[in-house]
Amino acid sequence: MHNKPMILKKTLTGVVFGLACLGLLAGPDLASDQRHSRSLNFIYDIEGDVKIKRSEWNDYHNANVGDLVNPSDQLLLGTGASAKVRCSNLSVWHLQGDSANRVSDGCPSVILTNPRPNSPRVAPRAPKQIIPYIITPRHTALLNHRPIFRWHPVPGATSYQVSVQDASLTLDWRTKTSNTEIEYPGEPPLQPDSYYLVTVKTDKGYSSDQEQGVDLSFTLLDAQNAESVATAVAQVKQQQLTQEVETLTLAYLYHSYDLKAEAIELLEGLVTGGSQTAAVYQLLGDLYQEVGLSQEGKRPYLQALELAKGTKNLEGQAHAQVGLGQLENNKTEAIEWLNQAQKNYQKLGYITKVQEVKQWINKFQ
Repeated sequence: MHNKPMILKKTLTGVVFGLACLGLLAGPDLASDQRHSRSLNFIYDIEGDVKIKRSEWNDYHNANVGDLVNPSDQLLLGTGASAKVRCSNLSVWHLQGDSANRVSDGCPSVILTNPRPNSPRVAPRAPKQIIPYIITPRHTALLNHRPIFRWHPVPGATSYQVSVQDASLTLDWRTKTSNTEIEYPGEPPLQPDSYYLVTVKTDKGYSSDQEQGVDLSFTLLDAQNAESVATAVAQVKQQQLTQEVETLTLAYLYHSYDLKAEAIELLEGLVTGGSQTAAVYQLLGDLYQEVGLSQEGKRPYLQALELAKGTKNLEGQAHAQVGLGQLENNKTEAIEWLNQAQKNYQKLGYITKVQEVKQWINKFQ
C-alpha cells in the first residue's frame, strides 16, 4: 500500500514530462504563445451565391457557414450576395456581392493553423463498459476552480471511489459517491502550474486507470490567460449574434486556449438544440478525438458527413471521413474512410491533403 502513491507519482510525472517534450502538453506560457498566433477566421453568415477557393484548390466551390478561412483564401460573391467573416481578433468583416476578395484584405494576415490541423492518429479506445473511464476533464485546461468530474457509468456498480492527485502528490483528494459525477469542492485549491489526474474506482474493483494510451490529466488556465479569455468572451457577448454563431465563436476561442472541456460542453448544447451546421459537428468530433474519447467522436463526425453531403461540401466530407478513419478500430473500415477522404481532396485539387491522407493510409498497411 505504501508503494502505490510513489508508482502513481512516477507514472503521472512521466506522462506529463513526456508530453511536454513532444509539445503536446506545453506549459501555460509556451502554450499561450503558440496557440494564440493562430488565425481563426471563419464564415458565419452567407446570403446568396458565395464561393471559396483555397490556395491549392483548382477552382471555386460553395462556401459554408462555419468554414475556417486562411488569409490566402479567396471569396467570390455573386450579384446581391453577402457574407460575414468572424476574424481572429473578433472583428467582423462584411462582404458585399459582385466582388472577389482575399481574406487577408479584411482579416489579420496570420497563417492559419487549425486546432487539429493534421494531428497524429490517436489510438482508438475500444468500448469497455466495465471501466468507469473519465469523460471530463481529460487532456484539457480548465477555467473553473471547482470542476465537475464525470465518468462512464459501469453496469452493476453501486458506488465509486474518486480521487484527484497531482504529479508531486502534494494534493491528494478522495471521496465516495453513488453518482457518476461530482463537483470538486475547491479545497484543497487547484493550481494553474500543476497537472492533475482524476481516478475513479468501482466497488467491483474496476478503475479508470485501466484505460491505456491516452493523456487523462488536466490543469487550470493561468490567471493572465484566464483574464484574456474573459475579456474576449465579454466582447463576443456584447455583439448582436445569433445563439449558434456566438456559441461557435466561443467554442473556437476556448479551443485556442486549450479549454477543450468548455468547448465540448458548448458544442453539445448546440447538438442538443438540433444544429444543422456541419462545422459544429466537425469541431466536436475533433475535440473528442483530441481528448481521447474516440467512440464519442464518431457520432458528430457521422452527422458532419451527412450535413456536408447535403450541401455538396467536399472539404467538409473529407474532414469528417479523415476523422472517422482515425477513430475506427477496424483496419479495413479505417482505410475505406481514408480512401474516400483522399478522393474528395483529389476532386478539390488539394494535393497537400491528398499526400497527408496517403501517409495515414500507409500507417495501416
